[in-house]
Amino acid sequence: MSEGHSNVTRLQEVRHRRAMRRLRRLLLVLAAAAAVGLYFTGAYSQLALAARETVDSVRIALMPGTGWPVKTGIPEVLQAEPLAGGFVLLGQQDAGVWSAGGSELRTIQHGYARPAISAGNTRFCLYGRSGYELRVEGRTSTLYKRTFEQPILLAEMSNGGSVAVVTQSDRFAAELTVWDAAMEFRYGWNPTDTEGTPVRVAFARDNKRLAVACLVAQGGSLQTNLYFLDIRSDAVTASASVSGQILQLHWLSADRLLAVCERTAVVLDAATGEQTAVYSYSGESLGSASVAGQNCALLFSPDASDSPARLVVLDPQMQVLAEASVPSPATAVVCTRVAAYVLRQESVAAYSLAGELQWESPTETRPLAVLDAKQLVVVTGGQAALLAAPDETQQS
Repeated sequence: MSEGHSNVTRLQEVRHRRAMRRLRRLLLVLAAAAAVGLYFTGAYSQLALAARETVDSVRIALMPGTGWPVKTGIPEVLQAEPLAGGFVLLGQQDAGVWSAGGSELRTIQHGYARPAISAGNTRFCLYGRSGYELRVEGRTSTLYKRTFEQPILLAEMSNGGSVAVVTQSDRFAAELTVWDAAMEFRYGWNPTDTEGTPVRVAFARDNKRLAVACLVAQGGSLQTNLYFLDIRSDAVTASASVSGQILQLHWLSADRLLAVCERTAVVLDAATGEQTAVYSYSGESLGSASVAGQNCALLFSPDASDSPARLVVLDPQMQVLAEASVPSPATAVVCTRVAAYVLRQESVAAYSLAGELQWESPTETRPLAVLDAKQLVVVTGGQAALLAAPDETQQS
């Protein structure tokens, strides 16, 4: 090899190494810029939080259970809600989170005079009605805290991590704000006195649309105005009105909303606000309602204490799938995708979605809630236990 050719080769190698160093420096600068951009846009914190929640899910799933029943330390349960891989119980002084295996994950002493929670997937919001502070809680730690200028009337957590917060307002009937999973402001709506005060909020599954039920006095009676909102739009996308109060709101699908009212259960088209199906129970007293998937279970209280209660299971078109007579006392119903569970004085009765009594399992004290938390869990004062047919319970 000639000396000139060797020099050319070495020069090419030097230039190549310099080019590679410049390329690596450029990539490092771009990576740093991207990290800074993600940080200031909030995407970095959201990604980090999502990663932490995924790690929590894996760790909780692998955590050995402590065995059932478990002592909860909450004698008076105000609310009981399922969480991904477990459940949360709210008491007058504190809230507790348990895994599906029965392990206690954490206890929160909230100190709120009128506490309330709303759960969605892996997290829940905890606040005091008429208070100013709202906390977004994970299964193992507090994620965010925010203090509002006006008292909080209600809050609703979506499965995507967004939170809708309704507060009092000096100028309007109320103020509704929507905060994303990183607790950044995304949307605001101020209903007028004519539109009414929000009393129920429900997020659609896309995490971008929501239905808001607003209560207003009109002509000497109460009326509920229902508004469909989209955080990508400044205008109300659709509206409807129903007589009386709306007790529950549930999205059955991307375009259909179920409103459980005092005297009717109504399905509405989310695009137009028009009623597409209705089930009327005027003259009966609705004691409890529960929705799972696209099915709805209604429990009607009897006129006399010794008369049986009536259980009705409805399909998405509000047609009766099943009816059953339930011996009194019957205090509440919890619907799952496979059965309807009726809470009685000291037992839980399981009815198929065809209305047939499958079994009845006794409880030591009055059942307060039944949760579908990977396994069926029945909550009583100070205790939570697995719920199953009596023969299955004896075998386990």
